[in-house]
Amino acid sequence: MALSKEELTRTIQQRVQQGRSFGRHPIWLKVADGVPTRERMKIFAQQFFLQVVEFPRAVSALHTACPFPEERRALAENLWEEETGAISGGAPHPELFLRFSRAFDVPDEEMWGAKPLPGTAALIDWFELSTRNRDFIEGAAAITLAAEGQVMGNFGPFARKLEAHYGLTEEQVSFWDVHEIADADHSDVGDHIVIKFASTDAVQQRVLAAVDHSLAMWWQFFDGMEMAMA
Repeated sequence: MALSKEELTRTIQQRVQQGRSFGRHPIWLKVADGVPTRERMKIFAQQFFLQVVEFPRAVSALHTACPFPEERRALAENLWEEETGAISGGAPHPELFLRFSRAFDVPDEEMWGAKPLPGTAALIDWFELSTRNRDFIEGAAAITLAAEGQVMGNFGPFARKLEAHYGLTEEQVSFWDVHEIADADHSDVGDHIVIKFASTDAVQQRVLAAVDHSLAMWWQFFDGMEMAMA
């Protein structure tokens, strides 16, 4: 039997809260507490950057596949912000992240040339699989709910910890602050799309499976960084 819109919303929210790696994974907590050395933070910066660069392509694929005009326009705004920063008044999101990595003395060319760890590569592959090879509604659940939906309430406090423990400036943590605001809006788009159109039991089960798999891939991504930074 299909869940009501309210039941589906609660179920997704509970799964994201329980499985989120932003704010819960041990390496995230260690970084927030300033435990890794500045040298080890280079690994964190490089691996996180690799998925930051690829994420807009997932949003672009969602936009292309979206059959609903209003929601497609909202996804276009999401993509425009990712690629240009024009809505937040900042910079393209990869450039915002490079401001963070430069604070740890990582040259830009090393960021762009970084080799993905297995967990990083698997996460990037999931971005493509979920948005290009699955139904649109599953991709929306995987990307706008299970990924962007983790950010709100975590990136802002994380930025303050980076300032406190690593002496970073407001500009150097701008990537995290911009996403605290922007991804709240983007995940709302996902809520609207998924909750509105996942109306049958079969579709809802695929949506929940996509959320669960996405959360697992993010956790694995952080597992790989934790091992590399040990």
